Amino acid sequence: MNSFSFSIKKIVFISTFLFSIIPINEAQKVDPGYGYGIETDFYLLTTIPLIFSVISFLGTLYIFFRMFLRWKRSKRSIPLSFKFPFYIAITDFLYSSAILIEFAYTVSNKTDFVNNNETITWPHLFCEILGFLIVFFVLLNIILVGAISIVTWLRVVQEYYFEFGKYDYKIWLPIIFISLIIPLSTLNAYGSRGYSCGTKIGSDLVGIVVFVLIVVTLLTIIFCYVHVLKTIRDIQGHIPNSSIEAVRNSNVERRTFKKVLTYILVFFLQYIPILIYNIFMILRVRHIILDALSPAVICIGGIANVFQYLRNEGLKFSYTSSNNSSSYKLEVEERSDDTTQNA
Repeated sequence: MNSFSFSIKKIVFISTFLFSIIPINEAQKVDPGYGYGIETDFYLLTTIPLIFSVISFLGTLYIFFRMFLRWKRSKRSIPLSFKFPFYIAITDFLYSSAILIEFAYTVSNKTDFVNNNETITWPHLFCEILGFLIVFFVLLNIILVGAISIVTWLRVVQEYYFEFGKYDYKIWLPIIFISLIIPLSTLNAYGSRGYSCGTKIGSDLVGIVVFVLIVVTLLTIIFCYVHVLKTIRDIQGHIPNSSIEAVRNSNVERRTFKKVLTYILVFFLQYIPILIYNIFMILRVRHIILDALSPAVICIGGIANVFQYLRNEGLKFSYTSSNNSSSYKLEVEERSDDTTQNA
């Protein structure tokens, strides 16, 4: 017990010492060619990310509430087709929360921006931690989207069903592990970017890895979802033609196609600008518009996820209506769940 108390005191002493030698904030002179003037730059840099992150943050809270109602009223396990939007919302919630925390400090120091012609970010150590977390949350979102497409491909195309374990930990643990590899291997790359926290200017390794990961994930989701659509068409081709079945199959294919197209389109809108941004960073090209839009476009994914959820589920919660309008993927999952329970 005494050794434990001594260890706690030692940790507190070291932490106090570290914070005492860390500068209160990161203040840097503004590059005159960076933007349109210090006050205009301030409003551009804070307003655009904050608007998008607030909308994304509130939207994820709404999805959490709807999933809580479904979990509370459902008498059986929730299918993955309902869990996946919830899981994506978790990563969007984490990212938008980090952006809100990041720019809350920036907004609170407007005087230093405008009057002293300085850019100020969070204290050095906290800024490094925040930059680390932002990169981690972005990677978590990218890899999760890729994993969802692979799981959908396995279930629909390969007809491979497997248990994901309690709380779907078999999905989450590999995603978290892979997402942590890059940030942990580049700990010195995070800190102040002048107006915000993230990867330091000149730290190209993280940008290159994220660039490659986005391209690989984009190719993966296109490959998986194209094969899902092809499989659905092949299955429908073997079903005897009747007016009722033809209409039903056409509706299933149409709904599935719209969902697939939405997933791909959202990923394009969310991360193609980040690809361009990373290229500019590697080429040492910086501008206030680029820094303002880069966090905002990632939040587009969270906003689009909410719209997609409302489009599929409706504004008002209805457990029975959601089941009646299930997609092909949901039907496959429910059949597999029933088979597992009967086995």
